Amino acid sequence: MTAITDGLAPAAPRRFRLGPAQRITLLTATVAAIAVALFVLVVRSLPDAPTAVTLPWVLWAVAFTLSEALVVHVQWQREAHTFSMGDLVLGAGLLLATPRELVMAQVLGFGITLVVQRRQRGIKLAFNVAISALGGSLATIVFAGLSHSVGMWDWLAALIAVLVITVTADLCIFAVISLSEGRAHLAPLLEMLALSLPFTLGSAAVGLVLARSAVTDPAALALLALPTFLIVAAYRAYTGAREQQENLRLLHEVTQLLHSGDSQEALGDFLASVRSAFRAEMAELVLLGPAGLEGATVSRSREGDDAVVMAPLDDLEDHNRLLRLASASGALTTRTGNSRGQQHLDGYAASRGLKDAMAAALRTDDRVHGLLLVGGRLGDVTTFSSSDLALLDTFARHVATSLERGRLEENLRQVTDLKEQLRHQALHDPLTGLPNRTLFLDRVRHAVDTAGRTRIWPAVLYLDLDGFKPVNDTFGHEAGDMLLRTVADRLRGCLRPADTAARLGGDEFVVLLNGPIDRLGVARVVDRIRAQLDVPVLLGEGVVTTVGASIGVALGDQDYPDADTLVRHADIAMYAAKRSLGSDFLVYEPGLGNSTTTRKDSASELAAAIANGELRTVYQPLIDMRTGRPIGAEALVRWEHPTDGLRSPDQFITLAEESGLITQIGELVLNDACRQAARWVAESPEQEDLLVTVNLSARQVGDEQIVEQVGAALAASGLEPRRLVLEITETVLMHDRDAAAATLWLLKGLGVRIAIDDFGTGYSSLAYLRRFPIDMLKVAREFVDGLGRDAHDDVITRAIVELAGTLGLLTVAEGIETTQQSETVAALGCDIAQGYLFSRPIEADAVSAVMSASLVSEIILPREQLALGRGDDAEPEMAPAN
Repeated sequence: MTAITDGLAPAAPRRFRLGPAQRITLLTATVAAIAVALFVLVVRSLPDAPTAVTLPWVLWAVAFTLSEALVVHVQWQREAHTFSMGDLVLGAGLLLATPRELVMAQVLGFGITLVVQRRQRGIKLAFNVAISALGGSLATIVFAGLSHSVGMWDWLAALIAVLVITVTADLCIFAVISLSEGRAHLAPLLEMLALSLPFTLGSAAVGLVLARSAVTDPAALALLALPTFLIVAAYRAYTGAREQQENLRLLHEVTQLLHSGDSQEALGDFLASVRSAFRAEMAELVLLGPAGLEGATVSRSREGDDAVVMAPLDDLEDHNRLLRLASASGALTTRTGNSRGQQHLDGYAASRGLKDAMAAALRTDDRVHGLLLVGGRLGDVTTFSSSDLALLDTFARHVATSLERGRLEENLRQVTDLKEQLRHQALHDPLTGLPNRTLFLDRVRHAVDTAGRTRIWPAVLYLDLDGFKPVNDTFGHEAGDMLLRTVADRLRGCLRPADTAARLGGDEFVVLLNGPIDRLGVARVVDRIRAQLDVPVLLGEGVVTTVGASIGVALGDQDYPDADTLVRHADIAMYAAKRSLGSDFLVYEPGLGNSTTTRKDSASELAAAIANGELRTVYQPLIDMRTGRPIGAEALVRWEHPTDGLRSPDQFITLAEESGLITQIGELVLNDACRQAARWVAESPEQEDLLVTVNLSARQVGDEQIVEQVGAALAASGLEPRRLVLEITETVLMHDRDAAAATLWLLKGLGVRIAIDDFGTGYSSLAYLRRFPIDMLKVAREFVDGLGRDAHDDVITRAIVELAGTLGLLTVAEGIETTQQSETVAALGCDIAQGYLFSRPIEADAVSAVMSASLVSEIILPREQLALGRGDDAEPEMAPAN
């Protein structure tokens, strides 16, 4: 039988003021009067069924009581529909009991169940008893009227009788809902009928089978016990699975609400959906403030009341006790008056007029964010179950995760928004915007692979600018950058959309010409490039210059095994062209690389340079942004070539890495840096924080001897380990994280400090900052270069400095070229800075002078004095770049 279980009458005054409770009472009285009239006037005089047996009607009442206790609950929004086994007993009773006794037994048994098990009282109890009486009377009347007509088909008459009373009960419940809501919609009625009719008819059919078996073959009842039990169990399992599926859908929808644009509206919708998911009268969300309960807020959604969003939390003590309990014990549940050890939650529910309640802490791995409470299960049939408690705990974890994600998004929102830009920067040259070596090689590989199938071969041009170094040295780094950007823009204009121009570093550019392309086509492209390079470049303040280019070409064909070979051959041709006076460009031919013994990046030449002492160490001072004084220097390597002059690391470090010579170079720099730093300390003993930084390459970090080499360098020089800072790039750390971590912890054990170089351009992650023993973060030059001009670079630099401060790390800003950049990084809280504004890389003896005298103090102001302003003539002329 279907019964209404929602507390409609008590809830009605909360919202409606037009007397729905009175109308429901009148409806109940009408239903009861009709039931009594039918019983007195019709049912009492109905004849017994031919198959009726003599049993005390009390036994039928007991059967109805037990059957009504075996229920399946199906909820629809606020209404809980209860399908019991009472229809099974009713179907059997229509065949086996007298009409008068059957109605009395049904009313008594159903009434006992409502009072004792479901604890119904008042108008709700009266309404359900009236429906039971009306249904019993109608069933016996319909059955008696039809059974005489159908004869042997009396079971059909019984099913029709059950159908009539099911429809009648649903109509009565629909009438109550309509009166309570103040409006009528047919959709709920149709849904109720669709839910109730199959079950009630099925239960009645089982009862009829049992009754007919009892009459014809009582022993067959034992055979029906198992299928009857399986049917009931299957239906309960189905409804449980359906409810679980609905809960999962609601969980997804509800947690999605937390990410909508308007946080105020999102919280209100979220809590309303939580109430709907748990069919509860009230849902409450307590969010802790930064200092815990101080500054905590509460948001609440309650049936019939306006939503409360982000209001200050008043009853701190009650919620604090619940929070501690939920954090320690997991999700909590209680039913008022039967707390079973949850006195605090029981008191919380009782003080708010709720018959039951649940609570779960919003927890993530590292913190508790607040508390989610749900109370007042709608309907009296059930209270919150263990599955509801598990679902609430899942809700709470999802909410906590969303809050944690929201907190991180709030702190790093602008950095996250730059994800695509950072990806672009990882594959492009930050100065010119052209593809970098990684992207260029990828495109060349793709072109060569495609040509292997299509036989349409590409060509590669390798360009080295002639006359760039004098411009850079004479007019400064900024002028050199402007020249490189202009060349890059003009180079783009010389190519087809399918071609690619890239900058490999320094003044070297490469071009991929997709096929088909031949020597004549290459010549036309080279002519366009040279015509563009001949156009003067304005560097500012009336300075105009032009540059040329040495160009080497490699034409692809089937003899090229891979893209790297094609690029290398273009490189060889470029160096040959540089030394061939008057050559417009040179195309690589076999033997061209062997015909010159002066090729710059020859591994043998580099090895000879190491042996001949051509490599020397220079130092770029590090400036303490808090005081404006130098506190150390970074050790940098240079190649003093006997014929070409000074070579920067860009021209040989890659070759050194590939050939393995980097370990020898690194050891030379390390030993010299430790010796020089020990000398600086001896000359300036008052500088307690003086330090020297040395770069470690990937091969050095992977070398088993590196810890021994560092220890030996410290011991030989007498330098205190804390004054040595070893710099490692993010790429090196991520190459083999386990090996890198082991090596760094061993180095840390020596007492040295570890710095991450170019932080923010690689695999920036909080995870490795926790895993590795990091002491410093060096802000990449790409971000510093845009300070004051690019809002994105400002945001990224600020985020890195704040992140380092939170983790207790020092920050070093590289590439400071202007006073504006200096003042910006100081204002952001950066600890140390270096760059051409303060000093170019200098010899070790010059560093001693810098350490002992205030040579750069007039260039920057200490951080404490920034707020006082500076003179108009404080910014010096920018020093030229390397």
